[in-house]
Amino acid sequence: MQQIGFSAEESEASISKLSDGIQGVPTSLDEITASAQKLAMLTGDLGKATDASIALNNAFYASGASSADASRGLVQYTQMLSKGTVDIMSWRTLQETMGIALRDLAEAFGYAGSAATTDLYAAIQSGQITFDQLNDKLIELDGGVDGFAARASAASAGIGTSLTNMEIAVTRGMEGIIRSTNDALANNGLPGFQEMIENTTSGINQAFSVASKGVEVLVNNLDV
Repeated sequence: MQQIGFSAEESEASISKLSDGIQGVPTSLDEITASAQKLAMLTGDLGKATDASIALNNAFYASGASSADASRGLVQYTQMLSKGTVDIMSWRTLQETMGIALRDLAEAFGYAGSAATTDLYAAIQSGQITFDQLNDKLIELDGGVDGFAARASAASAGIGTSLTNMEIAVTRGMEGIIRSTNDALANNGLPGFQEMIENTTSGINQAFSVASKGVEVLVNNLDV
């Protein structure tokens, strides 16, 4: 997050919120962080991008999407935001990957009946509903009673998903330990993991360089 211009405090708060936001769904911290980064670059608001990423992720799983479907839908959603408009192909992908949540969004904007999502599409395409409003509504519906978050967690229940969640939880836990340790090293004036790795890499490169020269000398002095 800091690499795209946000402060260390903002970045830390975002990562922590994202980590909490993916509890119970088969999404890794790397995936949700990449999503938040893309939205933050488009909106300039890391806090809202973080909330929208969590809400959007939950919307996919609340609609019964697989991890692959969620990733596919996310690509289309971020492309829509980057272009500032919606096209029928992107919309169809969203209908396939988050159809139930899309219907809920349409109803929340006041559209009803079988044409509700079509009416929502037309309103976004015409600019009557902006992407800021769409993101705000996603966030609102995510945290409501029987919202996307609760339904995503319920929809993700099952042995296969639980195993994926366990794997992700272990990775997330290790990331937290590494981050805390790295902060402790820095607070005590010691080199962090990145600096250690860079120093080790430099040492390895030097060792291989010396070894290469030694092999060259050995070969040149062989009595053939």
